Amino acid sequence: NVLEVIQSLLDVTWENLNTGHWSEVPVEERSLYSTLSLIKVIVIIQSQVRMNGPVDESLKEALRAADLGLLLGSSLRKELSHAANLLSSALFKGNVSNPLGNGCLDNIEDKPGDWNFKGVFGELVDNLKCPSLEYFSKNHFTNKKPVKLTECINHWPALRKWRDVNYLLKVGGPRTVPVELGSAYTQSDWGMQLLTLHDFILKHIIEKGTTTGYLAQHQLFNQIPELKADIRVPEYCYLSEREEDDDNVDINAWFGPSGTVSPLHYDPKHNLLTQIVGRKRVLLYCPEDSEKLYSHGGLMLHNTAKVDPYEPDYESYPNYKFAKAYECHLYPGEMLYIPPKWWHHVRSLDVSFSVSFWWE
Repeated sequence: NVLEVIQSLLDVTWENLNTGHWSEVPVEERSLYSTLSLIKVIVIIQSQVRMNGPVDESLKEALRAADLGLLLGSSLRKELSHAANLLSSALFKGNVSNPLGNGCLDNIEDKPGDWNFKGVFGELVDNLKCPSLEYFSKNHFTNKKPVKLTECINHWPALRKWRDVNYLLKVGGPRTVPVELGSAYTQSDWGMQLLTLHDFILKHIIEKGTTTGYLAQHQLFNQIPELKADIRVPEYCYLSEREEDDDNVDINAWFGPSGTVSPLHYDPKHNLLTQIVGRKRVLLYCPEDSEKLYSHGGLMLHNTAKVDPYEPDYESYPNYKFAKAYECHLYPGEMLYIPPKWWHHVRSLDVSFSVSFWWE
């Protein structure tokens, strides 16, 4: 059985990919996984045609193989993406009469969150209404000063379309995505699970079980081009400190229920955090206060603080009381510019969908 042989090879390669730190995995192993995944897709489809088996189950199995090849592999991305898009479209056509929920993410929460928080409060960051590129560059990009930007993305189709659960299911319901489970990546209850977007929305957005699920820091738009067509790279991202990087922008999705948290951390790149659905509160601290925030250190968490701004432990981290906090309340259609090395803690008040743009 050719499929059994391919699956055995994929299982061995999977083990190799998940041994040690991801950054140290040889590119040849990832390339092999991509190749085997594409072969599996082809074999499944050929077998389905030859044996005339259940179409939906074959399509789902083939689509999962293509998505895993995209998520874990490093080559044949164009071929895998094309195959995944065709399979996803075929699956949706077969389930068009099966909507999920009441259709609107805004109506899922029984009781929306509010801005009454315990813990630390900060000075509100500046707020600008669609500044010119020149003004933003001179006063914020060059000076590395955070700012909230409004009325810059009102034309994005995402602001309307992504509020509709069934639109998200239409363009990506059968797609496999990595979901973070637990309160935060710094906690012992944290883990990762691969789910279809449909199952993620059902279990963690609509039903909202006991474990928090967060589709966080995932390049969803490389995986689902229909969603990428609903947004635009903001012009501010084309400001660059290095000319050769002026078109190198990393775009990530952040989708989850109310109460999701990104612990206090910093990123090495410029960041525009755009809010599409729901609201978020962001606390910020300047790089000069780094020692007062008590980094975890080490390879994995050197850019993550031990301090929790919502439950500050001044006995263990006494200098934290001297750190100056800033904060930003993000609503749909707004963006927050977070400069490199600026510490930030992010909490969602509602079901939330955000997009981050990182660049140098």
